[in-house]
Amino acid sequence: MKHFSITTKTGDRGTTGLLDSSRVLKCDARPEAYGTIDEANAFIGLARAKTDLQKVKGVLLIVQNHLYLINAELACPTEQLKLLKRKVETKDLHLLENESAEIEKVLDLPRKFVLYGQTEVSAILDVARAVIRRAERRVVELNDQDKIANETILAYLNRLSDTLFLLARYEEFAHNVPYAHPNAL
Repeated sequence: MKHFSITTKTGDRGTTGLLDSSRVLKCDARPEAYGTIDEANAFIGLARAKTDLQKVKGVLLIVQNHLYLINAELACPTEQLKLLKRKVETKDLHLLENESAEIEKVLDLPRKFVLYGQTEVSAILDVARAVIRRAERRVVELNDQDKIANETILAYLNRLSDTLFLLARYEEFAHNVPYAHPNAL
């Protein structure tokens, strides 16, 4: 087996490579967008590792795979999208929506704000949700600068934040932990 090193030193001057081998600044809208999604994906992985609920593990694994597809697409200039074998599609969005609907059916969601941190896993999911919201803003910014070809990406990220909120509440529900609300409301 050939040894592979992750250290290339090609980014030492503040640039990063896209999937077509072109280089952009690390602060460019593309790496900002896919980097923020990668950050959220790390939190999602942490939640998946910590949860003891198979339903949550299953949904999060699906989401992680979808986020890798999205990141590959965002790391590829629009004119080079033919390099990708698969992209996130409407069917993936529908799968996410269906998973959310199933979870929402069993929850009695409060009609007011909730405090995060009722359980460790729900807190991690709420952090992931907040990072996905930031990622969504970064993708909107990228789309404003350089139109992304796949409009499903924005819809997926928008739904994903809802799904992560629902999964956090499901974690609390499944462990008989009541919702907490801000005292000032």
